[in-house]
Amino acid sequence: METLQNRYGFNYELIKAPSRSIGDEKNGILGVVAQSDVDMVAGFLPIVPGSHAYVSWGTELLQNVYHVIMKRPLESASGSGLLAPFDMDVWLLILLSLVVVGPVMFAIMWLRMRLMKDPKLKMHRLGSCVWFVYGALMKQGSTLNPETDSSRIMFATWWIFILILTAFYTANLTAFLTWSLFTLPIQSIDDIAKPGTLWFSASGGSIQYSITSKDDGDMDTLMTSVDKGYGKFIDDINADIILKMISEGWLYLDDSSTLTRIMFQEYKRKTKMGIEESKRCTFVITRTHFLKRSLAFAYPKESNLPDLFNPVVQRFVESGIVKHLANEGLPLSEICPLTLDSKERRLRNSDLFTTYLVVVAGFTSAWVVFCAELVLRRCWDGGRRREDGRRVRPPDRRTYKKRVNDRRYVLVEKAGRRTVVPVRTPSTLIFQYG
Repeated sequence: METLQNRYGFNYELIKAPSRSIGDEKNGILGVVAQSDVDMVAGFLPIVPGSHAYVSWGTELLQNVYHVIMKRPLESASGSGLLAPFDMDVWLLILLSLVVVGPVMFAIMWLRMRLMKDPKLKMHRLGSCVWFVYGALMKQGSTLNPETDSSRIMFATWWIFILILTAFYTANLTAFLTWSLFTLPIQSIDDIAKPGTLWFSASGGSIQYSITSKDDGDMDTLMTSVDKGYGKFIDDINADIILKMISEGWLYLDDSSTLTRIMFQEYKRKTKMGIEESKRCTFVITRTHFLKRSLAFAYPKESNLPDLFNPVVQRFVESGIVKHLANEGLPLSEICPLTLDSKERRLRNSDLFTTYLVVVAGFTSAWVVFCAELVLRRCWDGGRRREDGRRVRPPDRRTYKKRVNDRRYVLVEKAGRRTVVPVRTPSTLIFQYG
C-alpha cells in the first residue's frame, strides 16, 4: 500500500474487517466490499467461485493449497508384512484366479476329449488340475504331461502369469520391508469424509465456503460428516486449540502456510524444552492437497482501482516479492517431513506378523484335516469288518510273500497287475503302491 501511495499520491485509512468470514454479497468481508463500504480489501483474500458477479478481483498474488495436519501415526497406512506389496483388489483377483483357472483347464480338456474322441489321449482329473494351479503359484513342479497343443498353451500361459506375478511380489516385498517409506491414511477428500473420521476447520474460511457451496467441486461430500457431527467449524480458533484437538485424534484442515507455521512453532517450543529429536515431530502434514484457491485483492464491482493497481502489483508478483513475504519466517528446509528417516531399517516383529498367522492357520488346518481323516477312516473300516472283528481285505488286491536269492519280497496283485516290492525298508522307499 505504501508503494501504491507513493505512486499515485493518495491517503488511506485501515479498517479492521468486521469478521474473519469470507461471506457473500451481503455478509462477511465480501459483503462489505460488495456494498461499497470500503474501497478495497488489501489482504490475501481467496477468490471463491461465483463472487465475480458482485466483486472485482485484482491480479492473482498467490495460490493457496489446503492440506490436513494430523497426529503422526505409529504405523504406515500401507501396512506391513506379506500383504503390503499388493492392494486388496489385487489379492482378491489372485484368489479368484486360483479358484477358477483349475476348473477352466479341466473343462477345456474335457470338452476336447468329447469332441475329438481320441482313445489315446489321457484325461487329467479335476483335482490334478487344481493342484497344478496351486503348485505353480508355490513354484513347485508337476507330474502332469499335457498331450495336446491347447493344454500346453494353457499350462504355459499360467506359468508365465505366475512368473510375472511372483517377480512383482518379490520386488515390492523387498522394497516395503527395507525402505522406510511412510504413507498416511488420509490421501483424498473421500478419506476425510469416511464415517468416524473427526475433523475441524476455522469458521468462515475457504473450506467452510467450499463445503457449504454445492457448486464448488467435490468438497460438498464433507457436508454429510458435518451433519453427523464428525466435522465442525470453530470460531476464534488459535494454535493452542488446534494442537490440543489434533493430539486428541482430530484432523485440522487449512492452507499449507498456516499449517507449516503451526508445526514450526511447536517444533521450536519442543526444541527449547530439550525434547529429543525423534520426539519433536508428533504432527505431520499430508502431501496431497484437497483444495486450491487463488489469492488477490478485492474491489467493489464498479471500481476503477484495479486498472491502476494491477500493473504495480503484477511487478511485485513477478519479482517474487509477494512469495517472499508470504514465506517470511519459515525455514527453507521441510519441517517434520513425512518420512523422518530414509535409511534402511531392520525388520520388526510386526513385519512378520502375517507370517505367523500363515503358520498358525496352516498347522490348524492340517490338524483339522487329520482329525477328519481319522473319523472317516474309522467309519470306513467299521463297515468293512467281519463279524469276528477282523478287517476284510479289498477283493481287488492280493499279497504274497516270496523269497528270491535270500531276499524277501512281497508280490502284490491289483487290477490284474503284479508288483514285486522288496521288504527291506531302504528299498521300499522307491516304490509307490496303493
